[in-house]
Amino acid sequence: MFSENRTEYLKMIASAERMEIDVVVVMKLDRLARDLADAATAIKFLKSNRCTLLAGDDVNNADTAEGEFMRSILLAQNQFHARRVASDVIKTDCNIAKQGKTVGGVAPYGLKTVDRHYYIDESEAPAIRLMFQGIADGKSYQSVIKELTESGYRTRNGEMFSYSSLNALLRNEKYCGTYIYNREGGKKKKDRVLLEHVDEVRIDEHIEPIIDKALFDRVQSILDKRKNECRPHMDASNYLLTGKLFCKECGGPMSGVSSTASGRGKRKYRNYCCPKHHKRYGGTCLTKNINADYLESAVKFILTESVNGYLQDTSAAEQILSCLNAPLHKERAELSRRVFDLDGQIDKFLSRAASTPNAILTQRYEDKASEYAKTQEKLKEKIAEIDSQIAATKAMTSDMVGGKPFTVEELFASDEDARLLIDLFVERIEIDETGDEIQIIFRQ
Repeated sequence: MFSENRTEYLKMIASAERMEIDVVVVMKLDRLARDLADAATAIKFLKSNRCTLLAGDDVNNADTAEGEFMRSILLAQNQFHARRVASDVIKTDCNIAKQGKTVGGVAPYGLKTVDRHYYIDESEAPAIRLMFQGIADGKSYQSVIKELTESGYRTRNGEMFSYSSLNALLRNEKYCGTYIYNREGGKKKKDRVLLEHVDEVRIDEHIEPIIDKALFDRVQSILDKRKNECRPHMDASNYLLTGKLFCKECGGPMSGVSSTASGRGKRKYRNYCCPKHHKRYGGTCLTKNINADYLESAVKFILTESVNGYLQDTSAAEQILSCLNAPLHKERAELSRRVFDLDGQIDKFLSRAASTPNAILTQRYEDKASEYAKTQEKLKEKIAEIDSQIAATKAMTSDMVGGKPFTVEELFASDEDARLLIDLFVERIEIDETGDEIQIIFRQ
C-alpha cells in the first residue's frame, strides 16, 4: 500500500499501525505526500488507526463537509505544483543534454566528466574495448569476465565485473559516441509523477567514441540473438555437441540440459534432449533424454578412430595444426597489442611523474605506472603460456606425421581442443530414439 522509498515515513506508518503513536505532526500537508491519491490513503490509514494528523496549512476541521472539501483542494494544489516543477526540471535537463552536457550523475565506466562534458578515461577505456571485442569474437560473458580479471581490470568499487554490470556496459551507446537522454521506452526521469511528453534527446557529435559504431552494432546483434534463443537450464559451454546433435526421429536439434537428483547427495546429471519429446512442445517425438557423458564419450571414441585414419599424410597434419593454433595465434596477437598499449600508458604516467612538482601527484602517477606494469607482467606470462601451447601442438603434429595413433585422452585433452576437432571434422550427428545408433556425418 505504501510503496514510497521513504525509510522514516514507513517507520511512522508501521508505528501508527501498531498504535504506538497518537499524533502525527507535519509542517505542511505536502510533507506527508505530494501525490493526491497517496496523501488521501495515508490520511485514511492514520484515521483508521486512531492517529490524529496535524499540519500547519491544514483546515481547522477536516471532519466537516466544508473542511474535507478545502483539504482536497489543498492536496490537489500540492500535486499540481509538484508535477509542474518536475515537468520544468525534465525540460531544462533535456535542453542541457542537447548541448552535449551531463545533467548529473556519475559518468559510465570508461568515461569521465570535465566541465560537464564526457571525455575518454584512458585508464578504463581498454577494458571497454576488450569487452566489446570479446563478445564480437563469440566469447561468453564468463570468458570475457575472466579475461578482464586476468588483465587486472576491476569495477570502480574494486570488485570483479558481474554478468549484469557487463551487460549494462555492452548496451551503453555512449561508448560509440551517441549521447541519449530521456530514452524512449526507458525509465523516465522524475517518473514518480505524471509528465507531459518530452522528446528523447539523441546526439552523436559530443562524445568521442571508445569503439566504432560498426563494432557496437555487431555486439548488439549478437546479444539480441543470444537473448532470443530458447535454452532452458542449459550452459552450452558444458555440452560439446551443441549445434551438431540432431534427433533422427524428428530431425530437430537436441540441446543440453542439466538436472539435480533429489536426496542428500544432490548429484547433477547432464543430458541431451529433443524438445519435441516434452509435452510443453507437443510431445510428438519418441526420443528420450540421453546421458551427455555417455554420448560425448562415444562420439570422442568414433572421432579418434577416424582422425587416426585421416592423419596419415603431412598435409592433413598441417591442416590440423593450423586449426588448433589459429585461436592461439589470435589471442597472442591481442595480448601483444595490449602489452604495447600498456607500454605507452606506463611511459605517459612516468613522464607526468617526472615533470610535476607536486609530490602527491608524483606518487599517484608512479603508483599508476606500477599498477600497469604489474598488469603487463601478467599479460607477458600469459603470452609465454600460449607459446608453450603452440610448441606442444607442433610436437603433436610431428607424432601425427610419424604415424603414431592417438588415444582419446591425447586427442581430446581439453574441451577447447574437443570443440575445434568436432567443428573441423563433423557436419552433424544424428542419434536414434534409443540412443544406441550414433551416426556421424563428416565434413567433405
